[in-house]
This record gives sequence, structure tokens and C-alpha cells, in this order.
Amino acid sequence: MLKRIHAVTFGAFVVAALVTLPASSQAQAEHANGGLGFHSTAAPVGLRWWTAGQKIGVDLGLGFTAESAADDDYPDEKLNSWAVDVGVPFVLKSWDRVHFMFRPGLLYQSQQVTATTFPAPFDTEDRTTFTVSGELEAEVFLADNVSVSASHGVGFTSINPPGSGDNITSFRTIGNNFTEVGFHIYVFGGGAH
Repeated sequence: MLKRIHAVTFGAFVVAALVTLPASSQAQAEHANGGLGFHSTAAPVGLRWWTAGQKIGVDLGLGFTAESAADDDYPDEKLNSWAVDVGVPFVLKSWDRVHFMFRPGLLYQSQQVTATTFPAPFDTEDRTTFTVSGELEAEVFLADNVSVSASHGVGFTSINPPGSGDNITSFRTIGNNFTEVGFHIYVFGGGAH
């Protein structure tokens, strides 16, 4: 069943990518090719780079935290987590200051959790999450090289919990609300400056 879901998801991404390619004759907002910003708050240090005449882009986002274990028994211990977000936005249509895109993406997250109880020595285990998503995104340019964006779509998530438990999977709708609006400041490569 899981293989079938992966195959259907991959097939949907390929079909959507092929459908978007003829959009090259539409009007396009001009901006520099590379921008700093993010798509996902889980990986907020990111870069979006446009190729193919600003019709197809590549997103890469990274996130990291190191927090106290918040346990009186282990006051000096830290729990780390990190995330990597990768996406390929395809422009479906552009207007004067707006891109409307389809964005297939992958988000991988790893989070340490405390695996011991006092007085045993402090130890951690990892909880990992892998999400495959397909989103419709609107990127609105507030100025020539500054944009905000929001998206909604569907996602398949697989969580590998700490310990020896089975993976937990889900298929759901996803969306970003006004507190999680992405942004990009385009400062690298051709386009308008």
C-alpha cells in the first residue's frame, strides 16, 4: 500500500511538472534569480534560485535548534533538532507582481528526545519525520526583489518514532496561515535589480 501511495504521489508531481512547462509565453514578474528567505518555518534559513527564464526554481531550506533538555535531573544537557526542506516551484502563471506556482517538495526533520530516566546517564534517541508534499503557492512581490508567499496543498508524512515502534503515516491537506507566510529577498544573479 505504501509503495502505491509513493508511486501515485510521484506520478502526480511528474504530470504537474509536464503541464506547467508550456506556461513560458505568459507575462512574468522580473526579479533577480536568487533570493534569501524560506518556504517552511521548519527550515527558515533558505535560498530560492530560478532557472529556465524564471519558470522553474529550486528551494533549499535548513533549520537547527539546540535546546535545554528541560529536566532538573539533567540540567546541562541539550536536545538538538534539524530540518532540510527541498522544493521545485514551477510557475503556472505570472502577472505583473505575482507568480502562481505548483511546488512539489520534501521535508526531512530529525529531533532528539530524552531516552533515559534519572539516575541513568543521559542518552537520546531520534524521532524523524519525512514529508512529501504538493502545494499551490502564490508569491506576491511587494517591491522589485522582495516577495511574500503562502501555499496550500496535500502532503504524505511518515514519522519514525524513537525506540522500536512502527512508523506512523498520514495523508493530509496542508496550508500556511498568516503567521507562517514565507518570504524571499532576491539579491543574486540576473533579472531586475
